[in-house]
Amino acid sequence: MKYLNKILETNEIAPDMREQAERLYLEAKGRVEKLPLTFGEDAKLMLSNHLMALIKRILEGKLLDPMEEEMLSEISEKAWEYADVIAGPLFEEAVMEKDRTELFLVGTHVEMAMATEMAG
Repeated sequence: MKYLNKILETNEIAPDMREQAERLYLEAKGRVEKLPLTFGEDAKLMLSNHLMALIKRILEGKLLDPMEEEMLSEISEKAWEYADVIAGPLFEEAVMEKDRTELFLVGTHVEMAMATEMAG
């Protein structure tokens, strides 16, 4: 909840989408909190903003252009798995095929958190 109002404002969520966007965001954040990962304050803010931007793209049906497969290999299988836990249900609820580019981008946040934990 800490970042929610600012993120809604920053992402220019339309009033008619606000309630659904908030619900989806809070559900996604709940899934993040259940993962065995620790995100620093900056990382939490960046991930939170990204999740709301993703939710907006899903609700508007305007996903990002696909990235090259070569780029998508830059994160670990564990990051892919966690990204799917976090964002997969957003696509499922919208009855959309999971988008690999969008999952990859969520996975980059996960990968950074895992690297930070490893560094210690």
